[in-house]
Amino acid sequence: MTTITELSEKLQHLFTWQADRLAKQTGFVQRERVVSGSGFAQALVFGSLAEPQGTRKQLQQYASLAGLRVSVQGLDQRFTASAVAFMRSLLEAGLEEVVQSNAPLVVLPRFNGVYLTDCTRLVWGATGVKLAVRLELQRGQLQASLGELLEHNQRVAVVQRALPAGALHLGDLGFFKLSQFREWTAAGVFWLTRYKVGTRLYTPDGQVLDLPTLLDSDQPLTLPVRLGSANAAFNALLVAAPLPSEALLKRQARLHEQARLDQRPLSQRQAGLAHWTLYLTNVPDLSFEQAHTLARTRWQIELLFKLWKSHGHVLRSRSANPIRQQCEGYAKLLGLLVAHWTLLVSGWPQDRLGALDALRLLRLHLPPLLHALTYPSAFDDFFYFLMLDLRFAPRRSTRRRSPFAYQFWYAFDDPIP
Repeated sequence: MTTITELSEKLQHLFTWQADRLAKQTGFVQRERVVSGSGFAQALVFGSLAEPQGTRKQLQQYASLAGLRVSVQGLDQRFTASAVAFMRSLLEAGLEEVVQSNAPLVVLPRFNGVYLTDCTRLVWGATGVKLAVRLELQRGQLQASLGELLEHNQRVAVVQRALPAGALHLGDLGFFKLSQFREWTAAGVFWLTRYKVGTRLYTPDGQVLDLPTLLDSDQPLTLPVRLGSANAAFNALLVAAPLPSEALLKRQARLHEQARLDQRPLSQRQAGLAHWTLYLTNVPDLSFEQAHTLARTRWQIELLFKLWKSHGHVLRSRSANPIRQQCEGYAKLLGLLVAHWTLLVSGWPQDRLGALDALRLLRLHLPPLLHALTYPSAFDDFFYFLMLDLRFAPRRSTRRRSPFAYQFWYAFDDPIP
């Protein structure tokens, strides 16, 4: 867990000494001038976090709060190629930090961590990066890395990082890799994934399973299977259930549209298996309802990306200048990372307060946070009032027709009626 004192020190180090060092290293600052690396970074990161679509004047106001005495035009002139390199380097330095909540476990406590991995593309004009993220739900820890746009999902840096024994990993089909599942199984790490069409399944005694024949019923099933080649096979579970008619029509439409976009015919095998929801996992004694809850949990990382893009406006800018777009994009992403850290250590009750509401509440406290980077004693007041507001924020209600994810998590180990 990360304490308030530890996070305060991390923030001050990142946005003062480290920012000034990276500004000189990247050539953004070549000699002492009116605009310092730390001042520029603080203005851009916290100004963009407060007003993602703010005007040039609003950004200059945050520059003044950061101690820069520079005009709107003078600040505009600092958006150069070296500024892009500086902001990317500062973001990468931030991504190396590890921050996690000290709140009690509320998410699927039978696992030693619930890890979600996914990638998203960040494109500004003709350039961009691939952002790979691994989110741990129980403690809120974020691991992320930047890579090339065309880099394969399975080669991103965060995928190579080890998981603790007893942890659960959830990923989409872009991370389906039998050798990785075998390694995790041997290390005591749990995993669950959708079935990838074409993957061969075997009985425990090595006989090939014919899925279409096996699924010739209308009842859910849980079946022990073996995956992989004969020399490196390992045990898993196939968990399946037939799809309701309304959901089947939507899936068939989606499959046909994807086939049209890929300019290929829809395979007969894929069309046949579309009638079922199929999961592969090594979590023992898992019902279909539980497997489906875990699969739905993976959507939390998609909601994180939506928060960053739709409400953090990482890909949007008032400027048509691609250089400025990149600077602002990196700054906005770093600001959202700082917001995530700050909310975590302040006791953000994620089951009670949605991420967007928490972000809106934090934005009210940004000027004191920016002030604390210059006067560290002010961190105490900043965190005190933020924690107070989080504690008394209106509780998110439960829903019967379309329950929130945390409602499913709380009921995960309940006996089936």
